[in-house]
Amino acid sequence: METTLATAQPRDTGIDAVASATRRLVDAITRAGGAIDADADRIVADLDGLTARIDAHAPELPERIATMWRQPGPGRFDPAGGTENPLSPPVSLWVEPDGSLRGEVTLRLAFQGPPGHVHGGTSAMLMDHALGIANARAGYAAVTVGLDVSFRAAIPIGSTITILARHEGRDGRKVRSSGELRVGDLTCVTATGTFVLMDDPSTRDMFRRLPREQG
Repeated sequence: METTLATAQPRDTGIDAVASATRRLVDAITRAGGAIDADADRIVADLDGLTARIDAHAPELPERIATMWRQPGPGRFDPAGGTENPLSPPVSLWVEPDGSLRGEVTLRLAFQGPPGHVHGGTSAMLMDHALGIANARAGYAAVTVGLDVSFRAAIPIGSTITILARHEGRDGRKVRSSGELRVGDLTCVTATGTFVLMDDPSTRDMFRRLPREQG
């Protein structure tokens, strides 16, 4: 049976490839730590040169934000699942036969919180991301107003994390979803989320105000 990808389709060219290479760079730096101190000056010079080269192509922030949101389909720039975002793991989520979502991700050392284990804030981000997409797949574009996360077991860095998410229903302008993170058969994190519809007047007004306030 053919499965449906609910998140951005990864590409191996263009900005996706640059983001992927940057993730490898961050992973290498994190793993190397102070072992690169002796070569730090040369590395910094090389990175500064590369940054200047990339920055020469970058538009002003408002223009870039507008370009991001003109792209069709799932967001490619999200910090949890964006294939264009070098900070993203990134997470891919697939639609199950019952309409729920399932995905897998392996987090690198940069996402460490407690020794050898994933930072709780990263787990919360993964849950928020997956719950929002579950709502979107059900036809409800909404923003988070509440996220209740329970941490039941620590997630080891480098382990394969299974992400599960499902839309639970709508109550007026509010939408709800729930999910969990598992490692093997062990449920490590559970979450329930409350979201407000993007097409609600108060939500639209808030997001219309932000660009003017930032400018």
